[in-house]
Amino acid sequence: MSVKVSFEIVNFEKELKRVEREVKSIANNNIAKKIDFATDTLRIVTPVDTGKARNGCKSRKYFNKNKFSEGSIINDVEYISILNNGHSRQAPKFFIEQVLTKIGILTPS
Repeated sequence: MSVKVSFEIVNFEKELKRVEREVKSIANNNIAKKIDFATDTLRIVTPVDTGKARNGCKSRKYFNKNKFSEGSIINDVEYISILNNGHSRQAPKFFIEQVLTKIGILTPS
């Protein structure tokens, strides 16, 4: 004996839009948290003499054309690359790349 089951989804397009909004919301929240965590972690590991380099670590978050979050972490202090190249004994060479790799934002090549 064969049993046939069928069902109809009411307002399928509306449900798809709801799911899309929910997925974007979850993704955007996760992206924002990861950017904040990376920025905070970089501040913690940045060598400190005057505090200028540590305080120079900032993030920006924005939405792309598809309304998904994107962001950047910026440190425009003129000597941050010198610190990242190992000038300070307080942090290892390439400490920025190490942090971003460890937390999964940067993938080693």
